[in-house]
Amino acid sequence: MHRALQIPEIVDRICTQLDTRTWHPFRITLEVTKARLGDLVVLARTSKAVFFPNALRIIWDSVTLLNLLRCLPSDAYKLESTGELFFIKYRMILLRPLKELDLERVRFYAPCIQHLFSDSNYADPASVLPAASSWLSPTIFPILQGLYWEHKASDFGFIHHFLGPQLTTIRVPCATPAAAELMSGLALRCPQLNDINCRILDAGSAKMMSSAASAVSQCVRGLNGLKRLLTDILDHAALIHISRLHSLRDLRLGAFPSGFNVPSDQPFFPSLQTLHFTSDPDSMQDFLKLGRGIPLVEFTGETRDFSTPSQVESVLSAAARGISYTTLKEFNFSEGYTVIDVSDAPDYLVPPSSLRPLFSFVNLTSVIILSGVGVDLDDAIVTDMARSWRHIEKLNIESFYGTAAPRTTLRCLDSFAQYCPKLNKLGIVFNATVVPTSNSSFSLPSLETLDVEASPISNPRPVALYLARIFPGLKTIETLIDSLDGNIEWEATVLPEASEYDERWKKVDSMMKRSAKGGAR
Repeated sequence: MHRALQIPEIVDRICTQLDTRTWHPFRITLEVTKARLGDLVVLARTSKAVFFPNALRIIWDSVTLLNLLRCLPSDAYKLESTGELFFIKYRMILLRPLKELDLERVRFYAPCIQHLFSDSNYADPASVLPAASSWLSPTIFPILQGLYWEHKASDFGFIHHFLGPQLTTIRVPCATPAAAELMSGLALRCPQLNDINCRILDAGSAKMMSSAASAVSQCVRGLNGLKRLLTDILDHAALIHISRLHSLRDLRLGAFPSGFNVPSDQPFFPSLQTLHFTSDPDSMQDFLKLGRGIPLVEFTGETRDFSTPSQVESVLSAAARGISYTTLKEFNFSEGYTVIDVSDAPDYLVPPSSLRPLFSFVNLTSVIILSGVGVDLDDAIVTDMARSWRHIEKLNIESFYGTAAPRTTLRCLDSFAQYCPKLNKLGIVFNATVVPTSNSSFSLPSLETLDVEASPISNPRPVALYLARIFPGLKTIETLIDSLDGNIEWEATVLPEASEYDERWKKVDSMMKRSAKGGAR
């Protein structure tokens, strides 16, 4: 056995690198990934020369605080766990007082760490931190660039042991007085910060939210090299500051103040490429109206409730006026779920004319529009859509409740086959109760997934034959019922016919798969 494999923390880090359950240091969700070729390279390098600096830095590049503290002597702590699989939580329990010598291996590996992740909701080292903190300081993390810190108020303050001037990325919630105090002086302490993720909506009281917003704004105003910013609320001065930054590429906001204005001779997000709004449609509209060809590549707008058709139209029109026609590749607009009475559904149906402003963005590759009861499309506007978005790869125009009595027909799919050669996934509702008597003159081999939502259908067989000719590469047909993941309560709120249509579309899907395998139709 190679001597490296006799060192517990080295073996642990190797296993972590190859584990399919991996944490990205700066994302909320747990992502399931396959072991990458790079992980095997890490293993190969480690086996040959584990004590070489390059190998150690690869292994310890991104690490959780818990895993770092596990380098303490085994008699100094115990590890308890609750839950299973992705919901497992670890708790580190101190068994005896720590001595400086106990931190020897922690201090040895600390200079290799570039990204440090600590979330007490999943791995809680709270009982060990007070004892270890005497020997932890920013100076032992000389190349630390990214810090993710999600801790309770009781142990939030230990973050100060990791804040060095070389830090470029931080993710920390600003929901307590201690966090607000930290953020207000963070720009001075970490002047190289260019990537900030600081949510404040969980701050609770209005007073705390105001204090948190003020602190985050003060931090932002002190940084001139910001590249990425995610927060909920900024004050007027901070918005003015970031709107002039040529370095800012990625902005994610939760609100935009009404009445905000920028002189026409001043830049307004001159280099912004990604804009993500989680807010009301009026905030999105107010922001986009100020744009003068913002070079966005991706726009995402998420509302917390259903929007009125006029609000949707205003947002899409403002997007067409404020965003560069040539740069935009992805457009996403989705509404938060709202309980409505079925009789009110027509009041939320988005008119087809609302989409026309988006037809100016000729380089779009992905469009997702999720609304309450959908968009009132017809075959003519679908044809115009397909002609405009010839580079489209993913197109989903969907709804929560299902669109009753769609005016689009099976024939509308011909337009995508004719004009969109790269389309891989399509989500659209149409009336499939009548199948065209003449075959389509076009086919689209690239389409693999068709989401029909709650499209009306009466006879599965002729529909399957028609789709097989127009989409010969189709692998999967999805429905509105599929999107509900078996939630019976949700199924009770959608169109009454959705379950019946789902059964028929499942037959279409089965017929097409048998046909693709050469079986009987």
